[in-house]
Amino acid sequence: MAVRTAKRSVFLVAALLAAGLAGCEYADDVGQAPSGAGRTGSGVASTAPLPSVDPELEAELERNMAAVELMLAEVPVGAGGGTGGISSRSGAGGFMFHSYLTQAGTYTISAACVGAPDAQLAVISLGTQTVEHFPTPCGEVVSHQIALGTGQVELYLVRDKGPEARTSAGGVRISDPTP
Repeated sequence: MAVRTAKRSVFLVAALLAAGLAGCEYADDVGQAPSGAGRTGSGVASTAPLPSVDPELEAELERNMAAVELMLAEVPVGAGGGTGGISSRSGAGGFMFHSYLTQAGTYTISAACVGAPDAQLAVISLGTQTVEHFPTPCGEVVSHQIALGTGQVELYLVRDKGPEARTSAGGVRISDPTP
């Protein structure tokens, strides 16, 4: 069974909150409260607007992600899976999914992508110390049988080199193992 990303997110948020609270200043009840004399800056957040995202590109990425989810709808999630953009706004980047496998066996790794001609699937298993690369044509579901041990496994789906496809999306699924 895989450790879910949501559980890790809760721990990450708790750690960030704890780190934020650790830096807070409190008045010392033995002396005077610290003054702001040693501080530089205005204490006001910058009002510069964040760069905007083209609404048409954002809508196309959402459509592509929905198409990938439909393509993978019949593939069992089993030990985990996810969907995301496989190209950043600059045209580079990819989608990464990781899971912790508690059972060794032969897993079926399935991947699909939309919005680019091709992608590359990389499977990295820390349990078996293996790295596998698979070409993944977009527009169809591609599945591979891979022997994996217990431990962390990482799946990377990255669009192949070629024409810019900033709205390309992809998804991966890991089945339950066969012993």
